Amino acid sequence: LLRCMARSLNLEEGSFVDQFGEQPLMLARFNFYPLCSRPDLVLGVKPHTDRSGITVLLQDKEVEGLQVLIDDNWINVPTMPDALVVNLGDQMQVN
Repeated sequence: LLRCMARSLNLEEGSFVDQFGEQPLMLARFNFYPLCSRPDLVLGVKPHTDRSGITVLLQDKEVEGLQVLIDDNWINVPTMPDALVVNLGDQMQVN
């Protein structure tokens, strides 16, 4: 993904890959969120940004919850069952 993003921006293919060093850390985490019988009693995750470079999410038709912050408002991301969402994290932000 990083190489493809660089090419699409007319950058050298390794531009983003090189930012992560010779031995970048890669994690895989699989979360399953079953339906909750009492969602009114559950505290969710605080609003946050992803610290990583890239997060790939497999959307589920039965579980919503991904939101984006636009103009100080949290907007629900519509789900597309079985689609992959590629989320660029804080490490990809240009300062």
